[in-house]
Amino acid sequence: MHPTAYLARWAAGVRYDALPPGVVDRVRGLLLDHLGVAVLGSTREHHRRWAAAELGLAGGEPGVSTVTGTSLRVAPDRAAFLNGVAGSSGPNLDDVWHGSLGHPGVGTFPALLARGEEVRAPGTALVEAAVVGYEVAMRIGSALGRSAFDRGWHPRGGCNTAAAAVAALKVAGEQRADVYHAALGLAVNAAAGVVGAAYFSDAWYALSGQASREGLLAALGAQAGLRATDEPLAAERGYLAAASDRIDLGVLTDGLGGEPMLMQSGQKLFPSSGATHAALEAAVAARGELGCDAAEIVAIDGWGFREMVDVLGRRHPATALAASMSTPYVIACGVRDGGFDLSHLDAEQIADPELRRLQSVTRLVVDDRLDRLPPRHLGARIRLTARGGRQATVEVLAASGHAGNPLGFDRVAGKVRRLLAGVWPETLVDRLIDEAAAVPETDVDNLMRTVRSSD
Repeated sequence: MHPTAYLARWAAGVRYDALPPGVVDRVRGLLLDHLGVAVLGSTREHHRRWAAAELGLAGGEPGVSTVTGTSLRVAPDRAAFLNGVAGSSGPNLDDVWHGSLGHPGVGTFPALLARGEEVRAPGTALVEAAVVGYEVAMRIGSALGRSAFDRGWHPRGGCNTAAAAVAALKVAGEQRADVYHAALGLAVNAAAGVVGAAYFSDAWYALSGQASREGLLAALGAQAGLRATDEPLAAERGYLAAASDRIDLGVLTDGLGGEPMLMQSGQKLFPSSGATHAALEAAVAARGELGCDAAEIVAIDGWGFREMVDVLGRRHPATALAASMSTPYVIACGVRDGGFDLSHLDAEQIADPELRRLQSVTRLVVDDRLDRLPPRHLGARIRLTARGGRQATVEVLAASGHAGNPLGFDRVAGKVRRLLAGVWPETLVDRLIDEAAAVPETDVDNLMRTVRSSD
């Protein structure tokens, strides 16, 4: 059986009653994380601009699916796009899969919630859809490996398209394996996401929205009888070969049906690329060991994996998005302030002279040992040197929320409360947390009411 057909048959057969212990709790936490970040993202200027452009088409006709954080209800494909944009707009607070530097939740949830609201899906279908969406995104991402990113293809726009397709089918109760097979082919035919066009620009926020919309359309097309080739993923000129030159076909299907891969996905406590988090926590710990003021730090040396150093190693970012993806800037904030939060993305913080000085004395090097550890670990080692030569070195392999150091539901709820304080009414935040905790007893329609503004 072709790998795509194998994946499709598995997705069609997933049933809530057969899921392993712990999966439902994990879905609750991932769902709450996504919706909290998306509500925050909906308040940001670039989301408003995308919404204005999208809803200006054909007069922005009304529909049945909620645009998170607003009073709008639009067609499901439009909601999938705008909620994918919102989920990416936190910024850099959406969950992550280190096997491909991808973000499975922001491809899976916008599509399944938009379609699920339309069909009034029960909570059990939501859980099933989350399981298959994450599995497909993470397995395709793992098959591509890190080389796809090196070649310029971002998993947000690629793997997430396939995730959205199968999740949209599952939440609507589709059980035919051939329809999942067709949807995967139609989805990867539409997959895109160009790093060189998206990084440090407004295009970044659209990657997940485009994937969610295209995946939903692929699902509907497959249900309408449209078909793709028999092997769109692993064929000689299929999606994997087009996007990567170091493919691992085995991970598409090996162990499929065992523990769902969403149990390995990472979540973020900090509004920056997940590849910076170990360096941040190591820097904070090293500063604590020295017990000195940041002004006394004269050198910062860091060792890590390639993406942390080569992709995210730019000093002195000029914008909030660039700041959230700058390892030197994130480290500098950790050294000076003991952490990294949304305030560090403000223009005055980005231009702060002391933060710029700390970045200037930061040197990052790829460490061969640490570079062999992804995706299980995105580790970093940081050494701070103070005046007089005193030094402290700390290594962190699993930052908070990453594989091996997961966040429980209560910590996710705390994150959402912090993010939405002063942004969203506290009573609505409480309702959102309660509804997410009630899955699968609650349904998609009730859940989406909690993220719908009364404005």
